[in-house]
Amino acid sequence: MKIKNQNYYGLPENAALLTFDDGYVDHYTNVFPILKNRGIQGSFFVSAKPLAENKVLDVNKIHYLLATVDSSVLVDNIFLILNRYRYQGELIESNEELYNKFTGKSRFDTQEVIFIKSLLQYGLDAGLRDLVIQELFHKYIDVSEELLSKEWYLNWEQICCMKSAGMFFGLHGYEHFWLSEVSNGIMEKDIECALDYFDGIIDRSCWVMNYPYGSYNNEVISFIKAQNCKLGLTTEVRVADISNDDLFELPRLDTNDFPPKSKNYKKF
Repeated sequence: MKIKNQNYYGLPENAALLTFDDGYVDHYTNVFPILKNRGIQGSFFVSAKPLAENKVLDVNKIHYLLATVDSSVLVDNIFLILNRYRYQGELIESNEELYNKFTGKSRFDTQEVIFIKSLLQYGLDAGLRDLVIQELFHKYIDVSEELLSKEWYLNWEQICCMKSAGMFFGLHGYEHFWLSEVSNGIMEKDIECALDYFDGIIDRSCWVMNYPYGSYNNEVISFIKAQNCKLGLTTEVRVADISNDDLFELPRLDTNDFPPKSKNYKKF
């Protein structure tokens, strides 16, 4: 996230906040040494479930499936699984209706990938969504979830080391939900569980929220404000101006907006 008002909060001209989402282990092995050697603070936002339960986040199960299996094959498998649940009495929209509903525009993904991500991240009821993801995961991934969790994500000792070296940690939910797509009760429980788990790493009297998937609404903002949150980071792509932007809806530039991936940052 780049900030353009040089005098606001005493920030220098073209100040930048470096944010790292999801809590991957390479943030410790690759990113942390570079930041530490250069005297730069990074801001890290870790979902709690992988640490607390040795589970792989659904978002990463979907990424792994997409990296392992052709997207058209995954779509066909999803349709077959949904047909089976319809036969068993589940009330589910037709495959054609779902495909039309959950495809759209994306800066990076094909229509099939958009459909897979959207359907499996928030498009089905939570219980059914979990069953479909688990069935696909076990069909194609021959590695235990616990092992993958330990290999992919930061552990507690690494987080404590980074924290003691001056890195900042904020909240990224417990289960990495689309917070605007779940009930207020689930949203509140998810945030509270994450705050409880990271007590001592995150200062509950003054903390920062990074919305998983960039998903939030007025209810999410109202709740985190009541829990002493001070800033909210979105996935809206542009340069932030914190003298004018709502501090709970701050935009960021993505790594894909910079070389070698692209030069989109120049648009801003």
